Amino acid sequence: MEYLIISLNEGLVTAARFAISGRSATLGGAAAFPLDDGTTLADVAAKIAEGLSGSPRVVLCLPQNLFAQRVVSLPLTDLRKVREIIPSHLQGEIALPAEEAVFDVLPAGDGTFLALWAKRAEIANAVGVFREAGCEPQIVSTTAFGWQYLPGISGDCAVCDGTALAIFSSGRLAYVRALDGTGLQKQLQATLSALELSGVQLPSYLFLFGEQPEPAADTVALPLEVEQLQLPDDQVAVFRTEKTFQQLVGLYAVARACQAGALPDFRRGDLAWTAGDARMRKKLLLTALLTVAVVVLLFVSKGLQYRAARADITSLNSSISSIYREIFPTRTKAVDELSEVKGEIKKLSGAENSSSVLDVLKQVADAKGTAINGLFEAELEGRTLRVKGDARSAQAVNEFKTSLTGLLSTVELGEIKSRPDGTVGFSLSGTLKEAAK
Repeated sequence: MEYLIISLNEGLVTAARFAISGRSATLGGAAAFPLDDGTTLADVAAKIAEGLSGSPRVVLCLPQNLFAQRVVSLPLTDLRKVREIIPSHLQGEIALPAEEAVFDVLPAGDGTFLALWAKRAEIANAVGVFREAGCEPQIVSTTAFGWQYLPGISGDCAVCDGTALAIFSSGRLAYVRALDGTGLQKQLQATLSALELSGVQLPSYLFLFGEQPEPAADTVALPLEVEQLQLPDDQVAVFRTEKTFQQLVGLYAVARACQAGALPDFRRGDLAWTAGDARMRKKLLLTALLTVAVVVLLFVSKGLQYRAARADITSLNSSISSIYREIFPTRTKAVDELSEVKGEIKKLSGAENSSSVLDVLKQVADAKGTAINGLFEAELEGRTLRVKGDARSAQAVNEFKTSLTGLLSTVELGEIKSRPDGTVGFSLSGTLKEAAK
């Protein structure tokens, strides 16, 4: 799956494209666009849309200061149900009216959830800018909500990139706060001290990444050990250099969170992304139309085959009736002409001694040899065989008569007629032997 992660920070828009499949990942490209008086967010969105190819999943990460949070306890485990009741649960407890906010939740463990919300108008404005540019985001969130997928961090730690501080407990986001980028050490110290005083169990490590200056002398004042996040060996193929890693690892973590389905999404309710649903409905409609067309063509094809088969059967029945009338001109029309013709053929196929007519004629044909030019008439009535034909000479007729003695018990020659060309016409008759077949 390909993801285009677009991150908005004060004065800078960063975009990176990742192709993620299982545990493998590829960086497809990245770019940074500064925002100033001459370049607006709409201009940057247009540039990103102009260079967009394929169909990546677009994720828009807004600044952390647009989002608020609160830990709530609910006797539920289904996140879908928690999302449904969070607006009414927080009604009156937050400064923003529930109908003007859009909510999402993350599990925090032990029956607690981290409720997250942002102003609906701000989410809608950002989505509208990128929709008009032609690269409408499918998901709207912020980068800190995906930091649990940063490579090289532990399950219990604090993470900071100079714009936000996040606390993770057992791999789950427990707290997040936006930083203004000035006096970073004082903000970190004040935030961590406030959390410690409120009874929050602080982790042992604080991981720093990004391009903010590393804390030096002031790190000893922090209540936890500070460590700069370094490029892991297994991520060298993705980021290549340490600088690229520091710039883009936050967006990479967002892409990983999207792949795992763990990134909070603030495109909900009337802000929900529907372009994909519309495309899906269009595809399903096209598929349904094609299916209907295939079914119609199938029925038409079968109908034509049935019509052709009926025409063939009608023609065959007509031919059988015609043949039946030729064979039996004096008979009335039978109920089943085919069965009656088959019955007559079976009668003709055997004589009184069960000799087959065809077998007898075959033996006669074998006996005629080459001296007999042809037999043009043969009749078997009971055991009496009558044959007429042409021969080269009278001697050939006598030889033919002699050759039939194995088949006929008696053989009588009829009239032999001579022709001007020397050939003769003859006829003979005889009685089949008892064992002749």
